[in-house]
Amino acid sequence: MSDATRLVVLYDRHGFLPASLVYWFNNVLNPSKTVLLFDVESFVYHVAPYREGDPVLAYASNPYSPAVYELLQTTRALGYEAVLVLPQPRDERARGLLSRFESVRFVSVHDEVEYATLEAITVFKYYAGLYGDKLDARGRRLRKHAEEGFSVLGEELVSKYVGNLEDVVSERAVYVSSTRFLEPTGLLFSQALRSAGISSVYVSLEQAPLSGHLVLLYNSVEEFLVKQRVVELTRLGVKVHSIQMNTDPLESLVYFAILSLFINELKS
Repeated sequence: MSDATRLVVLYDRHGFLPASLVYWFNNVLNPSKTVLLFDVESFVYHVAPYREGDPVLAYASNPYSPAVYELLQTTRALGYEAVLVLPQPRDERARGLLSRFESVRFVSVHDEVEYATLEAITVFKYYAGLYGDKLDARGRRLRKHAEEGFSVLGEELVSKYVGNLEDVVSERAVYVSSTRFLEPTGLLFSQALRSAGISSVYVSLEQAPLSGHLVLLYNSVEEFLVKQRVVELTRLGVKVHSIQMNTDPLESLVYFAILSLFINELKS
């Protein structure tokens, strides 16, 4: 699949994060490759019947979703070359049904947050290694960070942002928002908060509520985009918890996901 000049990348629920990384890595570091990004349902009902059989790479964080079975049946019937990466179901019957499809690849994880984070790391390492010679210093830096691994980095991130996270988990209810680029991690962050017992809803920055508590995720290159909006919301009385990641934008997608893994631990 890595040799194909075209690739269709699909997602369901929090498969959005690894799918987005595949999309952005290719569009930023290998623009000669055509990569299309769709949610699973849009592809099954509105795209698949009308296209040639481009290779399909799909990520779905819920193996029990009806959309997963629809995708598997559609790609088989239409002859698509497909790979679907799923958390391994605990239910034996579901696992047996899914195992009938050669395109399924199982990942052993605890929950959707862990699935999305681990797959995001996997995608990052793969493409940083594959395209490390692109864009000169940026490509080399991404490859270097991928080779160094994320275990030590995870500890450093938590140490740096533990104060921000503690402020967030002390609230009973929060909105989570981000720039469009970071929407996959914003959705995942909100999911992690709900798993920890905190009422949380993801909203776009343009539609942020005019009261309450807002957790805002962004990276340093986006500071200009969010600054004025933060000023406006603060004047209206919104308590904004800003978490800025001072890294390459592609890395920030992974780093915010890693932070989300520690939310439940801090809450407990």
